[in-house]
Amino acid sequence: MRRLIPALLLPVFAATVLASDTIGRDALGPRTIRLAYEARVTPPPGTERVELWLPLPREENQAVRELKLSGSGHVTVVRLPESADRVAWVRAEKPSEPVVLGVTALVTRQELRAPVSASRARVADVDLAAYAAELGPSPSVQINDEVRAIARRETAGKPTVVAQARALYDWVFDHMQYDKSVPGWGLGDIPYCLKVGKGNCTDFHTLFIALARATGIPARWNMGFPVAYGDGKADTGDQTVAGYHCWAEFYAPGAGWVPVDISEARKHPELKDYFFGNLSGNRVLFTRGRDLVLDGRGKVLNYLIYPVARADGKETSGVEWKFSYRDVPDTELTRTAADYGSGSQPAATLALLHPTP
Repeated sequence: MRRLIPALLLPVFAATVLASDTIGRDALGPRTIRLAYEARVTPPPGTERVELWLPLPREENQAVRELKLSGSGHVTVVRLPESADRVAWVRAEKPSEPVVLGVTALVTRQELRAPVSASRARVADVDLAAYAAELGPSPSVQINDEVRAIARRETAGKPTVVAQARALYDWVFDHMQYDKSVPGWGLGDIPYCLKVGKGNCTDFHTLFIALARATGIPARWNMGFPVAYGDGKADTGDQTVAGYHCWAEFYAPGAGWVPVDISEARKHPELKDYFFGNLSGNRVLFTRGRDLVLDGRGKVLNYLIYPVARADGKETSGVEWKFSYRDVPDTELTRTAADYGSGSQPAATLALLHPTP
């Protein structure tokens, strides 16, 4: 195993792409990758019990196949009740060596193109009861008086949900810079975002979500790992990803959930219009939850993408992780699909595709 990345040393390090790189249309399409995500923690001396959690990829807008789990003991898949995120969990008693947990999977991610032109709905058309969870404030999505004032000002005179969301998208694009030079970035702290106007994808999209919700537009969070731009038609070998990427969605009746990726648009201004309503396939979705508690105890997590470890019930530092992938060429994908359809995949692997909640 290559040297893993200490999770607590890179808590919010999002992968970057040079703003000068121009992205062609063929680099935005669907991708199929074989991923590996692994975590390792060395328990303190005398530890009686170590628990290790690792998020698993979701299945919306992507096909997850050949999901295989491994670890220092029996691995259990749990589903978090509020977000429906899936997490692998392993417990080791009286560990005398590092505790490990890993997942591999074949993932085909789609390019998304929402039918925004089909929606003429107004905010009054939104079902408030059905989308209550995506409309209110939370510890991670603060809606203060300044947020409300900006939302009212920017959406004034815009008659539809889509038009209002586009106005908020444009305002965040203009207000924020992709810049991690000022301490406090990466938390989605609304006062920081409003005052500093800099940050990473967490800051961009938490601010957009807060503004949308203040307007009465349901909005939600998406967290995953990025894949390098490209057409994915050739196997270029293993690629290691340094950190997460996140984006947002808003709900417009008649169009459904509409994706936005403002931080990528900021890094690639030529794609500003594209990233309102469209989403490139160079990513894997893992979680949607914010303000999470893994098992009813422990500290509240702003979001979940990196592994979490506890030693004797207390969260422990020094967790190392590595996320890598390689593109799967069409020829290999065809061969894999044939094997999968014939039932040649191990039964245990197939069972993990739809774990019990």
